[in-house]
Amino acid sequence: MEKQARKGFGKGWVLILYAFLAYFTATAVGSAMNVAAGTLSDLRGWSSTLLTSFISLGCIANIVAGFVFGRLSINHSAKKLSILCSIVYIAALLGLGLTSQIWIFAACLIIANGISSALGYQLSPVIISKWFPKRKGMIMGIVTMGIPFCAGVASLIYHAGYSRFGAVGGFSGFIVVAAAAGIILALFITDDPAKVGYIPDNGVAAVSKADKVINKNSIWTTGKLLKTPQVWIHGIALGLQLTFASGLMVQLIPRLLELGYNINTAATMMIASGLLACVGSYLCGLIDQKVGARRAAYTSYIFGAVAMFTNLTGTAVGVWISLVCIGMVVGGAANWPASLCIELFGEDFANGYGVIQPIIQLVGAAGPAFFALIAGATGGYRIPYLAGAGLMIAGLLMFALLAKSDFVKKEEAKYMNA
Repeated sequence: MEKQARKGFGKGWVLILYAFLAYFTATAVGSAMNVAAGTLSDLRGWSSTLLTSFISLGCIANIVAGFVFGRLSINHSAKKLSILCSIVYIAALLGLGLTSQIWIFAACLIIANGISSALGYQLSPVIISKWFPKRKGMIMGIVTMGIPFCAGVASLIYHAGYSRFGAVGGFSGFIVVAAAAGIILALFITDDPAKVGYIPDNGVAAVSKADKVINKNSIWTTGKLLKTPQVWIHGIALGLQLTFASGLMVQLIPRLLELGYNINTAATMMIASGLLACVGSYLCGLIDQKVGARRAAYTSYIFGAVAMFTNLTGTAVGVWISLVCIGMVVGGAANWPASLCIELFGEDFANGYGVIQPIIQLVGAAGPAFFALIAGATGGYRIPYLAGAGLMIAGLLMFALLAKSDFVKKEEAKYMNA
């Protein structure tokens, strides 16, 4: 028997709200450090450069957490794992505000960064893949709006909390967001929509028992995935988008200051770009839904190159265009991996995504260093931005020429015929 497709998302709106908050949480620590490094340097006497460098160590934690929780999500509830991550994350944020020991601060920052990345980037897409396997493009476009939105307002949230309540207050807003997301998840969301009377995508045809086959003996083991060249090609190519996005967001305010904007204007422009990028993330979802994740992913490389060239003009119009484009890359870089893995692996999404996403994180971890080292060597951001354009063009060529859309089906066909 078939049910009529709903125009809206029904029960799925609760999941959309949760996933938006999860992606917001995943971006909060790194974005807040734009302001926190300076304020905590003044308060504690710590080196602001050293504090900023801890973000790079947090990127390593992202890789480890992504791989560990990616593997765990194959055989364990993504909901329960997410609740556990939320608790650890809140404890780590409290540690960031309370401690006067820099090594404890570093440990808490690394843990918070890794755990929040697993919460947003790794586990929420696992739940989304079960609720919206066909409408995942639109859903990812909405929920990844949490990334640029957080990038735009995180500094403001931290500054407001710090001004009123001190070091602990700086992180209190992010604690509230994480707690709210955890409560929503615990009370209103299940791993399997069938448990609450809904079928995937909130409509269309109900799947019969004969058709609903879960492949418990998937060929896509960790070893198999790591030995498959296409897994690495997809991971590296998409990872270059994250390299670009993560590096640019950390270095954005210094670049604006170099162009002659004062700190207040630069901060305002970053907030505005984050809000404008929310629209960009939604547009990425629309493109994904219309043409599929693979074709849609090309846009991020193009937007990235355009962002660099327009920024290098130094004009107000060029800078604003670059900010919007950067925000769209930030949203798209989070959208495409999950959406593309749903298209590629289907029921084995957790298997494939659990390996490809950590590879993406591994490549993306070089982002802050990529721009900072070139800037340090050249004494400015003009050459790093040219290098960023080259990075996006190289990524586009790699994805277009080397990444194959049918490798999963071919490997599974070999297995079936063996």
